[in-house]
Amino acid sequence: MAESGDPWVTTAPARRTQAERRASTREALVRATVESLVELGYARTTTQEVQRRAGVSRGALTHQFTSKAELVLAAVDHLYEEFSASVRQAAAELPAESSARIPLGVELVWQRFHGPLFVAAMELWTAARTDPELRAALLPHERRLGAQLRRLATEVFGQEIAAHPDAEALYQVLLTSMRGQAMTYALQPGAPRTGPHLQHWLAIVEAFTLRRV
Repeated sequence: MAESGDPWVTTAPARRTQAERRASTREALVRATVESLVELGYARTTTQEVQRRAGVSRGALTHQFTSKAELVLAAVDHLYEEFSASVRQAAAELPAESSARIPLGVELVWQRFHGPLFVAAMELWTAARTDPELRAALLPHERRLGAQLRRLATEVFGQEIAAHPDAEALYQVLLTSMRGQAMTYALQPGAPRTGPHLQHWLAIVEAFTLRRV
């Protein structure tokens, strides 16, 4: 019998637990949903398409998600987690001094409106107008993500702005304006993402910091 450490002895790979297999299946489904939303749009993102892309059985999909709405919202949650991590990492590298931090912060937030999170979310907003089930699921979800996004804005712009009593109004103006501007690029994806709007947003934030309560 070979001793431990014998180079000819092979160790069988550890078997995954049921919980690990479920988590792996869920991740595959969520990633497949993200890909489909971005590539095909909401209408063509069917549960059958997601199942095919993920390479799982129909039963595995229905065990994880009971409806298409639940599936696509899970996909947006997944994207938001990745989005939040990237924003926090970038924000941690911004200078502490406000005059240098603010313009970099405006650009940082605007850049995040160009990725798959925004594309997937835009597909859901449009579809929810005529899909009551999706709309009912999406509204509380959007409120929660909106609150999280505003907390991220605090991390980006720093405590000096966050401490201002009108900070919430500033975040609302910036984020809704950036969302609207980003939606115009849906019809012109090759257009440059820089322009006068960046200077407008910067001027808004700079004027806000000069205000005295």
